[in-house]
Amino acid sequence: MNPFAPAVADAQASDSTSSAHPAGRGRSTADLGPVRPSPLQRLGGAALIAAPMLMTGGMLTSPEQTGPGEAGYIASLAADPALSLWSANLLHYGWVALALGALATLGLRRGPRGRIFLPIAAAVLMFGAIQMSGLLLSDWFLISAGNTLAIEDAVAMDAAAKEWSVAIWQFSGMGAGILGIGLLSLALARAKAISWWIAPLGFLPWIVPAFGLGPVGAVVGGLCYLPLIVAGVRLVAAK
Repeated sequence: MNPFAPAVADAQASDSTSSAHPAGRGRSTADLGPVRPSPLQRLGGAALIAAPMLMTGGMLTSPEQTGPGEAGYIASLAADPALSLWSANLLHYGWVALALGALATLGLRRGPRGRIFLPIAAAVLMFGAIQMSGLLLSDWFLISAGNTLAIEDAVAMDAAAKEWSVAIWQFSGMGAGILGIGLLSLALARAKAISWWIAPLGFLPWIVPAFGLGPVGAVVGGLCYLPLIVAGVRLVAAK
């Protein structure tokens, strides 16, 4: 079964009725017809709902860094291995869920709106999410290194492992993943799948926690996934 067949069928149906609506006039959400996601796209919608919960859980269980630099980061992970592993697992699977959900948002496209922007934004987020989920593996190594080596040796080991290709992996993942959430939110608004007024929130989930607000920042950051949550609910609840 082609998971994108419903979106294609809706686009053709919309084109056949477009003559009744002059360009740029009378194009309401109702005119675009119902959303008919495939079973795989509905599953991706559930992943979009789960991703913010996993991400927020990962941020809430992330150990507080009390020292500066890489040494402080490794020490914070090593101080509570069980909590650090909870955080790493939740964040890893949060990015996995985002990768699945990003592609599923194509099931919300109806008619010509967003036919270019939405697939591009979905691909950017999917690429970034895959990269970011893989990067979380480093936390397992750092937790182990921080508990078996002197902190100076653990820092030296981490620095030696980060050769130039890892830097490309890291920065491309962060850029495409974090920026991709915002781009996909705008693309969904362009496709009239969500409201424009919530779309800018997609740029904030990883910016708000960076202000050092602790659990409050993590929760507020989680709420900034609202554009993707709405998209996920629409995919799951579509008749």
